[in-house]
Amino acid sequence: MKEIYTNKSTIIKSIRKYFYKTGSIEVFTDILQDLPNLDNNIYPVELSVYDERGQPIMKFLHTSPEPSMKKILSEIKTDIFQITKVFRNYEGSYKHKIEFTMLEWYRVGYDLDDLMEDTQNIFIESAISLYKKPKIKYKGREYNLLDWQKITADEAFYIYTGIYPEDIDKMNKFLKEKESYFKESQDWEELFFRIYAFYVEPNLGKEKPTFIYDYPPQLSAFAKVKGGKGKRFEAYINGIELVNGYHELNDPVELETRLKQDIEKKKKEGFDYSLDTEFIKASQNLPECSGASLGVDRLIMILLDLESIHGI
Repeated sequence: MKEIYTNKSTIIKSIRKYFYKTGSIEVFTDILQDLPNLDNNIYPVELSVYDERGQPIMKFLHTSPEPSMKKILSEIKTDIFQITKVFRNYEGSYKHKIEFTMLEWYRVGYDLDDLMEDTQNIFIESAISLYKKPKIKYKGREYNLLDWQKITADEAFYIYTGIYPEDIDKMNKFLKEKESYFKESQDWEELFFRIYAFYVEPNLGKEKPTFIYDYPPQLSAFAKVKGGKGKRFEAYINGIELVNGYHELNDPVELETRLKQDIEKKKKEGFDYSLDTEFIKASQNLPECSGASLGVDRLIMILLDLESIHGI
């Protein structure tokens, strides 16, 4: 156990050193928020706390420091990063926890390719801090962190299913063939996630670390859409998603539309969330930039060849 704590400290120190070395400012934002983060399929932890008059008020533990950091970025317009605890409801598996550690960072003037290179550098620096070389072993395989594969989300989907994700009929047919109990659906997002989670994602990054990029526009989150594709990426090693990166959206009208769509979706599920208008306002002053979040616990699990993020 002592070795895990020692190595965790070494890894986090190497991450901080990398960002300081590359001219980034470390920022610190509140974990307890007045408004919930709005993000597809992510749910905040709600808390009832008391103000100075003893009156109960509702607060939310942040699921990500993204809105708070973008408000800062819109003002100072320079590279920033943060390592913080985040909280998400309905999470639990060997690679999920309700409370976990996240690295969030933003680079001004970076496009998606620049950010992928930045991400690769973080992995390299972390591995070198432990092993003095950019190579790691996980689940019996050796991974050279200098050598990454890049494929689009459409290509990845086709490689492992033989279909492209824009075809609802073929996605239904695929699931019927794979799962005898499957009931046909016309919900594109449900179909995509079901196939991606069970038949695509487990295969990603098996042979070498892999970046999946250019997602369907419906799955753009807070990324720009160009050429009909969401300009975002995810980084994988041995089927484990470790990083989510975006060429950041800085259009307040589009951002408000996407946030309201999530509010409406969650309202149908029984959640009544409000819009963070300050976040929307800040987005119009956001510089051209790219940003990403990295699951620090998952990174440590991979680097130390552990079975789970629990106990890290």
